[in-house]
Amino acid sequence: MWKNPIATAVVGILLGFFFGYLIGQKQGVVPAQRASDPHAGVAGAPPLTGQPQMPPEGGRTSATANPRLLEQARELETLLAKDPNNYDHLVQIANTHYDLNDFVKAAEFYEKARAIKDDSPDVLTDLGVCYKETGKPQQALVLFDRAADMRPDHWQSRYNAAVVRLFDLNDPVGAKPEVEKLKQLQGKVPSIPDLTGLEGEIAKRTK
Repeated sequence: MWKNPIATAVVGILLGFFFGYLIGQKQGVVPAQRASDPHAGVAGAPPLTGQPQMPPEGGRTSATANPRLLEQARELETLLAKDPNNYDHLVQIANTHYDLNDFVKAAEFYEKARAIKDDSPDVLTDLGVCYKETGKPQQALVLFDRAADMRPDHWQSRYNAAVVRLFDLNDPVGAKPEVEKLKQLQGKVPSIPDLTGLEGEIAKRTK
């Protein structure tokens, strides 16, 4: 639970309502992390995809600004060198690169994890955000839809599908049903962000 990250700048209206979380779980000691721990939707993660990101201060990249994540990536690379098909470690290193805003590398590791076990809506959603942030919104949408079909209460995939349809594909008509599905989940599923801003933007674009 958007990993991040290079985020495409979006109009100022997003600042008011993109405060849900997709991914970017703060990682603990690598061996203690479990693949079942959700990355999409974790409290304390970076803003949901679509929210403008502040540029690094002083020309620093996100990677150089966060040595803890770089060290974590190195630890995971060491573990994967010994066991390259370890699903948990592949997801963890993908999450770490997502948190470092390196969406290309994150996508590479998420895809490797999917080749082993392709049954996680969280991984599909995080991978979709990587594709969205690297200019592949249609590929992102396919993954968001697959994640939502796999688990209908997975609000993060629906929310991101609405964001991509509305802002990346300029399809407010397609975004509206996604928001309606999210409204049906409200009261049943916790942590769904306020949808007023999205509804207002859809209404504005469909006049």
